[in-house]
Parts: sequence; structure tokens; C-alpha cells
Amino acid sequence: MNTNKLSDSLKELSLENGATAPKKTSKPKAAYDKIALRERWKILGTDPEQSILSMIRKACMNTFARKDFFKILQMIKHSFVQRDYEGIFTEAINLEVYTAAYVPGRALCYFEIFCRPQLLKFLTKRSRIYCVGSGSGSELTAIAAAMTRVPAEYQQVGLIMQDIGDYKSVLDSLESTIREKWLLSQEQLQCTYEQSDVLDPENHEIDARLQEADLITFMFVMNELFVKKAAAMALIQKMVETMKKGAHLLVVESAGSFSHLKVGDKTYMVYMLLDAIQDLELVVGEDSRWYRYAMLSSE
Repeated sequence: MNTNKLSDSLKELSLENGATAPKKTSKPKAAYDKIALRERWKILGTDPEQSILSMIRKACMNTFARKDFFKILQMIKHSFVQRDYEGIFTEAINLEVYTAAYVPGRALCYFEIFCRPQLLKFLTKRSRIYCVGSGSGSELTAIAAAMTRVPAEYQQVGLIMQDIGDYKSVLDSLESTIREKWLLSQEQLQCTYEQSDVLDPENHEIDARLQEADLITFMFVMNELFVKKAAAMALIQKMVETMKKGAHLLVVESAGSFSHLKVGDKTYMVYMLLDAIQDLELVVGEDSRWYRYAMLSSE
């Protein structure tokens, strides 16, 4: 990205929906070091996507080397077809293989999403991001990579990652590799992992996280939660009732049949349920969008 495009992108960081913001003369714009920002852009190199893949490969090196890697991966794929999500994400033997196999593609897709102005603004200041079902590390990887695209001066992102599986070792490996390769300090990005069932009505820690978050994400997880329809509906209702004013909700789902939700005799896409909630105001929405990266590599 050249300097002019970079400047234009930074001007958009304060926009809610891409519209032209009214000029304000009462408050000076926050200053940032433009030279330092240009240096930050060099962290991911000329091919950011390849830099992301290389980081994941290093963090998951031992998993890729497993002799039973592909056998376990086939078992995971079979469980997906059966929609046996608990079987995938509660079996410890599956978690590292799932991360190594599925995180690369999703992290690239999420990186593109978090580099949009509406989401970059959360990465330029003090903010709390609560990622539901994010134990495998796609959100951690994408958010950390996107943080190198904006000024560091005011970055204080508290990233809370929740999942039902025991992903601590996976996330520890990713986090340490990210800090080593992408030079993110604890002050810039504070990571917390919480192993819990987000559908447990007695888990009051979940309630607090929903109330405190500036951004809540459900990335390829909403359809899995709706295997238990009543519990998932209760979670959505609780979230809508407790989200603080100005907080944002980000939902990314498969555009295929995995996102079909059967209610009575009718079948709906999960996003239709969210569109029907009057208490939510749509900022950005797309029925479908393809992400493609032409030269995937693990080198």
C-alpha cells in the first residue's frame, strides 16, 4: 500500500459505516508517528498472507510432523459431516490437528475482514474484544496481524478468547510465535483464554464478558451453537439485552448448508435470525463473499 492509500485508510478509522464523517474542529486529531507506521507495515513484508502462513507453520511445526496427522484429520472431517461438534472440540487429540488444518485458511479470511475500517478502529485504541469459540487461534492470528496495519501509539487491545475445548497449549504456541515475529507487546495486545461452555446458563463469567466487550465475535461458531437451539436462543437474547451501548457484534458463517437452521418445517440461514432482532442495527452486512488467496504455501 502506498503512502496516499495508507493515509486515506487511516482517515476512515473513525467511521461507523463508511459514510463521510462530519468535520470537527473542536478536538485535534490524535497524532501518530507516520514513519513508525510505515516501519510497522514492513513487519508482514510484501506478502502479508504468506507471512501469516509462515507464522502458523512455525507455531504448529510439531503437529504437522505427527505420523497420525491425516488419520486424525479424516476423523475430524467425518465428525463435521455428522455435526458432532462436541466430539471434535472436546477430544484433546483433535485440537492441535484441527488448528493446524483449519486455522491457515480461516486466519487469512479473518485478516481481510479485520483490516476493514469498521473493525480496524477497535485495534487503534483501548478496547475489549470477546471472541466466542476462538480456541483454535484464527481470531488471535488475524487480529494480531491486522494490528500491524495501524498506529501503535494508543493500542491497548484486551483479547478474550473463549472455547469449550482445552486449547491453552495451542494458543500459547501461537501467541509466543506472534510476539516473536510480529513484535506485539503485552501492553498492545493482552491475551486471555477461558475454557468454558458459552451455552451454560449458570456461567456468570460469560455474562460479564458480554457486558464489557466493545466487540463480540462469532466466527464460524453460531451454527455449531444452534445444534442446541433453545440454549443458543437464550444466549442470543442475553447478549442483546446486556451488550453495552455502542458495542458491535461480528458474525461470520459458512454460506453453505452448514449455516442452515431448521425451525418447525422451515429452514433459514443463521443470519436471518440476527436480521430479525430489532435491537440490533446493521452496520455492514453481506449475504456471501468469497475469499481467495492464489498462492497458498506453508513454507
